[in-house]
Amino acid sequence: MSMPRPHKAGCIASISAMTLLVLVVLLLPQADIPIATVHQGGLIVPTFDSPPVKTAPRDDSDPLLIDFKLLDEARQPNPQAMQITYPPALDALEGKRVAIVGFMAPFESLDDMSTCMILPSYVGCFFCKPPSFTQVIYVTQRDAGKGKPPFIEAPSLITGTLHLHRTGSTHPAHEMEFIYAIDDAIVVPYDGANAPTRAPGHWQKENPIAGNLAAPAKLDDIKPDDLVPIVATVRDLAVKKPIKFTPYLPTELESAVEVRTNARRPPGGWSVREKAYTALGFIPPGQDLRHTLRGLTLQRTIGYVNAAGDHIRYLKDLQLTQPAARLEMVKLIAEALIRQNLDLTALEDVTEDDARLAARALLHGDLSHTAQRYSAHARLFKDPTPGAAFTFFGGYPAASTALQQLEMLPYQMGPFFLDQIATDPAAINALYAKPPRTTAEVIHLESYVRPESWTPQPMPVNFADTLRAEPPLATGVLGEAGLLVWLANGQDTGDFMSEAEGWRGDRYAYWNDGTLLIQTQWLDEDDAAEFFETASTRKDFEALHGKSADTVFLLTGSGQGRAELKARLKP
Repeated sequence: MSMPRPHKAGCIASISAMTLLVLVVLLLPQADIPIATVHQGGLIVPTFDSPPVKTAPRDDSDPLLIDFKLLDEARQPNPQAMQITYPPALDALEGKRVAIVGFMAPFESLDDMSTCMILPSYVGCFFCKPPSFTQVIYVTQRDAGKGKPPFIEAPSLITGTLHLHRTGSTHPAHEMEFIYAIDDAIVVPYDGANAPTRAPGHWQKENPIAGNLAAPAKLDDIKPDDLVPIVATVRDLAVKKPIKFTPYLPTELESAVEVRTNARRPPGGWSVREKAYTALGFIPPGQDLRHTLRGLTLQRTIGYVNAAGDHIRYLKDLQLTQPAARLEMVKLIAEALIRQNLDLTALEDVTEDDARLAARALLHGDLSHTAQRYSAHARLFKDPTPGAAFTFFGGYPAASTALQQLEMLPYQMGPFFLDQIATDPAAINALYAKPPRTTAEVIHLESYVRPESWTPQPMPVNFADTLRAEPPLATGVLGEAGLLVWLANGQDTGDFMSEAEGWRGDRYAYWNDGTLLIQTQWLDEDDAAEFFETASTRKDFEALHGKSADTVFLLTGSGQGRAELKARLKP
């Protein structure tokens, strides 16, 4: 009997976390209602006057205004099933004309927005939290006979017919695992005055919609020390020790990144890992992996926190008047407070890459949540000149799509993981005692929440020692995330979620003659067969069935080495 598998857990999440790589929440949309502001401890706390409620009967064709807070009330009670529950106010709007204010994001092409996605915030860089699966709407625009609809960069008013995901739905958006679709849509720039009446009976004050306030070009200046008590309040952690702030010169930051990259030295050394990653297709031949990782890290790093959490070193010329820079400083302060208050031993006591990515997803998800909460309180907006906020570091090799996908997983999946597991600070704190140990647990939440439903099958480091005359130079674990990136082979990983989701374990081995073997274990025969079918399309690898129906081997490299392994592995 095969074990119950967390079928489709994380598939919906793939929309927000794997395919929306560059989405951020740097802009808190504003309500089209009178707003007063109260300054409290450096924060701007909005207060609202309630808008008048229309009680007159309405025509069914007259759209009702909804917002993303209402959409966020949808729940997926069982990650094993594609079953969504909706609050009554939202459920009643199925098939009705609605309107919502949001931001456009391309689905297929920026040149043709006939089909697009609507999000609660602007599309920007990868520093901040992506939207959850309840915050993405698939929109099909009405054909007005005027050619391809253009991309609208400003907040937009979208009016159309709402369709909610139901079990068995054949709507194209639902088959692609979007839970919200708006058809026959009219999309126009939102000017703050053209909004229809809000749908009655649901939340309206605390999460205003895009609209009537212009984004400030810059924030008031603030010292890092003055941010500490604010971040402590937002994250609900004590300031147990004063935090010292020391500016870094760009060259000093580069040196610090180099030290931390070197600390990741893989078993067998960097040279062997480079060759293995080249064989896997993660880096091009001859590329310096360590140097590439340094460059990739510098793209998203403004400083570091020491282990005790009482010293932060950051880029000297960082402009905290720039919203993007302010949020990065908030994250550094949040990490310092986490280190002061929590035991991170379980988070950092990992050796395999897959476990490292999974553990870091928890920390980066926590930091992104904190930055978003600060952003909501302080009313930060998209920075019109984000390039001015950070120093440019040149001279580093461009990272391949595959390597970027692999290294970005903690930043992509971490916020989603916390969204579904815990949002209360106390509940988040408890997660650090038992962080996820595999990327499968981050991608498929049921595997983490109910470990009895899924048992990983780790493979020993010496699994391939006797397969050839000489043992391999090095071995490593790709994990579900690594195999997902391998399957995508430079394409969108979201298209391969199903083929990788039955993962139970893997380990690769690399030999001096360039031969590379990957042994993979799957939850059942069907999962193994689905992976085998897609893996067989890679021309640079050969897929083999194992003696057990839930085992698949992948081979690449020298002809003699492959022949030896095929003979040993033949069922």
